Amino acid sequence: MSTNPKRLLAKMISYICSPPYLAVLVLGGALIAKPELLLGANRFHFLVATFLLGLIPALTAQDSIILHRLPLATRRKISFISFLFSYSIFLIYALVRGIDPILKTIALSYFLTVVLLIIVNFFYKASGHGSAVAGPVTALNIILPGCWGLLSIPLLALVAWARVTTKEHDLKQVLVGMVLGLVATLQSFLLIKPL
Repeated sequence: MSTNPKRLLAKMISYICSPPYLAVLVLGGALIAKPELLLGANRFHFLVATFLLGLIPALTAQDSIILHRLPLATRRKISFISFLFSYSIFLIYALVRGIDPILKTIALSYFLTVVLLIIVNFFYKASGHGSAVAGPVTALNIILPGCWGLLSIPLLALVAWARVTTKEHDLKQVLVGMVLGLVATLQSFLLIKPL
């Protein structure tokens, strides 16, 4: 364990800004934009979204307590595989069940992001945390009323600083990850047009 306070802070930021927790943040933003997501059948769909985008991935995230003893490369592979599985299940559920368009858009966004990351990571080590923060920041700026989404923008700089400080990625790798998250999210909103 590092005793360097700067590195410890960076590790904490990386942990807090892990993809599953940011997925819950996006779902919270969706709830603010559409409180009816907790009414009737939407409530169950919202709980399924929270389970498949937040809870299951949190158990297998590369920085989860369950995987912490494994080598980083192994943890990354397990994370990508479990995220792809969980996000695929939610996307299929969203398409088959005809859930609210905002949840369907979020499902597509997470699926596209992880697929893009997997493809890019065959050739280049793009940051999953980078894409995991850029996608939600983009989504929050689209779905939240007024300027409320702007409050999430500092997360981009925090995550970039944290990933570089922990030496998990260099700045270019973080930026490539952020571009992937941004592109996947924008594409999802353009395809589904939930608002």
